[in-house]
Amino acid sequence: MISKIITRKTISENLYKLEIKPSGTFITPKPGQYIILRVLPDGAAITLPVVKTDSSRETLTVFASSIPETLTALVNPCLSGIQIEMEGPFGQPFHIEKFGAVLCVVNQESMISIYPVLAALRAAGNLITCLLTGTSGDDQILENEIRNLSDYFINTERNPRRTSQVLEQTLRVQKYDQVFAIGSAKTIRETLTVCTATGTEAQSMLCLNEKTQKGLHGIYRVSICGNTRALCVDGYNFNAYYTSFEEMVKRFGCKHSESHVLNRVDTPV
Repeated sequence: MISKIITRKTISENLYKLEIKPSGTFITPKPGQYIILRVLPDGAAITLPVVKTDSSRETLTVFASSIPETLTALVNPCLSGIQIEMEGPFGQPFHIEKFGAVLCVVNQESMISIYPVLAALRAAGNLITCLLTGTSGDDQILENEIRNLSDYFINTERNPRRTSQVLEQTLRVQKYDQVFAIGSAKTIRETLTVCTATGTEAQSMLCLNEKTQKGLHGIYRVSICGNTRALCVDGYNFNAYYTSFEEMVKRFGCKHSESHVLNRVDTPV
């Protein structure tokens, strides 16, 4: 579907806010789904979660970070006449209902992806605890907005060992009716390992940054196969089965995946 970027806003050095107007009927994405924007005629593409839709304006809003050189036309305000093709929504949406007490685990690179999930959980009347893992100081995307959507907000600071300890303690001490994990392979592994041990229901989505995508679209739903430790990973034109968390981390993990620093963003979505 050919679409038009009607507003562009530079939030920080590496983060941009885009309001997009599709040319035809658009299916509103659900939390956990995403769209693909493709710049024509070259065909360079990027995968983005939708953080907001406006039915009166018939637009959707996305945040794009760390734009590669092949996609700078998306965020260049001087290039208003470029052709953009929008595909989607893709992906298996999260199941959202009034669960009760909900824990949302997210690493700092995936805070954009968790925003629509938190908004939907809040609208459904859940008590939300958000645990932010693997952080890089105080500079976080949408931190104020995510804090406002959460009843409790836990920041583990930049200490991988402390992250694991806080996550395990949180899940073992407090009973949660549902856990949502969004982030790196390490975040998914640590969360699902404790959820399996404590018998806590969990939904998870793997999000890779630009350093780990390697040409792929970088958003995958991860699910445990039955009562085993095997995992099914589903993405755009991609489906794979891994026999263990370690195998998944070896495939998708990256030593840089927890160290990418983004500038602070406090802006209404």
